[in-house]
Amino acid sequence: MKRLAFAIGILTTLSVTAVSQAHADFAVVRFSSHYCRVWAPPAAPPQDFQYLAFRRGSPDHPWWQHLFPTATGAEKALHEAIATKRCLH
Repeated sequence: MKRLAFAIGILTTLSVTAVSQAHADFAVVRFSSHYCRVWAPPAAPPQDFQYLAFRRGSPDHPWWQHLFPTATGAEKALHEAIATKRCLH
């Protein structure tokens, strides 16, 4: 009975893992030279950097976004940072 319960637990875990979608996050990072680029956080981070945060939402309910689900969203944020002189490019 214990083996059956263990097997059901393993199969449930594997099925949930297989069904869940892959999620890749991208960020805009600024180096000490104020040069910015899109960075994929799973990659090893550079030595002299900081993540840039972008204000989103309405004036009544603002929130800060520093990770983007797509590279396109991160590229748009990078262009926003360049336009507002937060970064050099």
